[in-house]
Amino acid sequence: MKLTQMVEKFAKQGMVNPAAKVELMQAAEEMESQMQEMQEALDGKDGELAENRKTAAVERAILEAGGKNVKAIMALIDMDEVSYDEKKGLMGLDMEEVKAEAPYLFHEKAEKKKGTGAAKNSQKKREDEIREAFRRGLGR
Repeated sequence: MKLTQMVEKFAKQGMVNPAAKVELMQAAEEMESQMQEMQEALDGKDGELAENRKTAAVERAILEAGGKNVKAIMALIDMDEVSYDEKKGLMGLDMEEVKAEAPYLFHEKAEKKKGTGAAKNSQKKREDEIREAFRRGLGR
């Protein structure tokens, strides 16, 4: 129930005198107007928040794909075709297509090797040679 409707209801029931009714109606109309403006501002912020979430999700996807320059890659993506849902995630973003269009904007994924890359046998052989030379130096 709107404030103006409540004032009318109270006036009909005789709870508000006619002079106070005019003032209450003006105050109620102002309040309803302010509430409407606030609701419109809030609706605009909701849209802005959703757009920010979508942009952040796209930027995260770019970084996870090995992007070098997020800003440059974002320029290649048509954000109108991309949508974001908290449960489903990003939809309409084909990162492989973007990589094919501009491969120079992405790091190449290289497999990481464990250790120094030297063969274990050659390292063990070298250690044995050092031990033997040390023993000879000590005279044993």
